[in-house]
Amino acid sequence: MMIQDERRCKHPEGRGRFCGGTIAACILMTAILLALLPASGGAHSPKEVVLSYDPAKKTLEVRITHGVSDPAKHFIDAVEIRKAGKTISKTEYQSQPGETTFVYSYPLDAAPGDAIEVKASCSVFGSKTGKLTVGK
Repeated sequence: MMIQDERRCKHPEGRGRFCGGTIAACILMTAILLALLPASGGAHSPKEVVLSYDPAKKTLEVRITHGVSDPAKHFIDAVEIRKAGKTISKTEYQSQPGETTFVYSYPLDAAPGDAIEVKASCSVFGSKTGKLTVGK
């Protein structure tokens, strides 16, 4: 007479369902999927992009808030300026000047009513866009 192993899972059709081996396989597959997903390592898009325009100086100021612990490795790597829906400048950077908030100034000839958009992109993950209508 055979003694049945009580650790074995029962299923009405005689097959195991969510047995120890199946659970272990699910845990292993989940771990593999998590390992393969792009790890941002705490990376995040800029928190804030605020624009101001000085018509007398014809200068656009872009205040960016992007808190990082090492601005040489994780930084705002590009700032793209669009006016009336067209890209008029794109500046690339190799680091950011501060760990949290900083300001870049750009020469810009704009008239009242011009729609300005600035997209600040993170070197690791994400971007944020600020908008301004000149004269408002």
